[in-house]
Amino acid sequence: MVKIQDLKQIHILEAMPDHLLALIGQEAQLSIFSSGTCLFRAGEAVDTFYMLIMGQVALTVALNKDVDVILENIQSGRTFGSSALISGGPAAYTAVCQEPCETITLSGARMQEIFETNHELAFYMMAGVARQYKQTMDSRAKMIKKTLEQHPEMKASIHDIETLTPAY
Repeated sequence: MVKIQDLKQIHILEAMPDHLLALIGQEAQLSIFSSGTCLFRAGEAVDTFYMLIMGQVALTVALNKDVDVILENIQSGRTFGSSALISGGPAAYTAVCQEPCETITLSGARMQEIFETNHELAFYMMAGVARQYKQTMDSRAKMIKKTLEQHPEMKASIHDIETLTPAY
């Protein structure tokens, strides 16, 4: 069980009413992971949704056997593993704790069951996930545009920059 005050530290839950936070709190667990812990790997099924209270988690993708690219360093208040909240595909990235991490975890399967009967909770949760996704995509679009500004030879070969960095 997790306290409402702890859940309010998570950005995607900021707009959620207390009665729904209480429902999440009943299902949630506090988990502590040591530095270097791999929470899941790209290609694996994700069965847990993570909300980071303290620490940092790197989301990485392997370009080849020797090179990994960090997509994002998740900080306190952010979430990852949203694939667990919907039925479907494997993880697109690997999640590794960069330092000791304190998380709030939710079983994806259990949350899916609750969403079936509590549409208000499903709405607030998915709206929060969608807001976070949009922020991430906006940030990546800015990085792409900045990179292209610094490399005019690359920019010249792209005919429609807006299709490269669409607004969601």
